[in-house]
Amino acid sequence: MMTIRRSCLPEWVDYNGHMRDAYYVLVVSFANDQIMDELGMGPTYLSRTGCTTYNLDTRIHYLKEAHKGDLLRVEMRLLDHDAKKLHLHSLLRHDDSDAILAVNESVLLHVDQKAGPKAAPFPPQVADLVRQRFERDKGPKPELRVVDVG
Repeated sequence: MMTIRRSCLPEWVDYNGHMRDAYYVLVVSFANDQIMDELGMGPTYLSRTGCTTYNLDTRIHYLKEAHKGDLLRVEMRLLDHDAKKLHLHSLLRHDDSDAILAVNESVLLHVDQKAGPKAAPFPPQVADLVRQRFERDKGPKPELRVVDVG
């Protein structure tokens, strides 16, 4: 599992006094960037190869509110993969209380931008890093814990 930390910035808060829904996804996107670096597919990889990942699908379950200044933590696991895709699972947590604020699942596709863009298999060195990461993150799929907010 990989963990990143961020703070809920004042400009992320809407008129209801809590973090706007889009920023939950932004925080997870920062975690996606970090895992891409770990898997050898960060900005240097893109400039060197013309390849990157595109997000095909994102599903998010909002469970609790975040507020201005809250410390946030994303815990990310690689749930599955194939020759071209990654299936990521993220828990967005309140860093102090450990409460789960949102659950996110994303499917990312490896893309050769020079060729179209066009889906492309991971090169061998990246595929090896993906397999290693998957082995570290193996385990049962986390269950969504629905919270009674009423």
